[in-house]
Amino acid sequence: MLALCLAGPQVSAHVGRLTPDFGIPFQEGRDTAEGRWSVGLRAGAASTTISRPQAGRVDVVYQSGRGFDVAAVGRYAVTQWLAVRADAGVMQRCHRMQRQLNYLRPVYTDHLSTYAYLPVMADFSFGGERLRGHLLLGGFAGYWVAQRLRGMTYTMTDYEVFFSDFDAQPDFADYQRRFDAGVMGGVEVSYRLGSAWSVSLDALYYYDLVSHHRGYPALRDYRYLNTLSLSVGVAYQLPNTRQQ
Repeated sequence: MLALCLAGPQVSAHVGRLTPDFGIPFQEGRDTAEGRWSVGLRAGAASTTISRPQAGRVDVVYQSGRGFDVAAVGRYAVTQWLAVRADAGVMQRCHRMQRQLNYLRPVYTDHLSTYAYLPVMADFSFGGERLRGHLLLGGFAGYWVAQRLRGMTYTMTDYEVFFSDFDAQPDFADYQRRFDAGVMGGVEVSYRLGSAWSVSLDALYYYDLVSHHRGYPALRDYRYLNTLSLSVGVAYQLPNTRQQ
């Protein structure tokens, strides 16, 4: 009876300190991420496909293309399991338009489009103090800053077909929409190396809600880009500035 009376105040004193840490108990003096900023860099490859209605030439098919994805990452830990993350980066979103004609050589155009973009995500994390998994959900906005076209074209005469390579960086046309926005999601696995540094592996999927082609008046020729990005990163956790 005396032991139970002594233990009672000790248990009640800790009831208000429990946190939703997915099964990880609170430890007095633990170096938690709650209320702390982390900054870092990530870089990797991006694979892009294009969604377009059945419009235009019936002999045209689209293929995915590979580009790059580089970004600075900022993250603020609201709780042990919830953070807000924002990436400021540059991504090359590429695809190929190929004509399926009975030519001796393929006729195609590679579209290499470079975007500056800003994703903002909610970061739900789980796991231990070193190895953690992350579920990322949010949206993004971007701006089409540069384009490059290269490939194989042809010219015809009454008797011959001539093929030639081309590589150009044309100016933007009125039918091209440079503003971009959409929704995104992904997963991340992070591993904490020490008290401040960590490495991560990200898989992010960008789904456009804005067509980069305005469409012609008599034809709803809308075109949307969808990109899967795989990247590795490193981050540094800043000292805790929350008042104790």
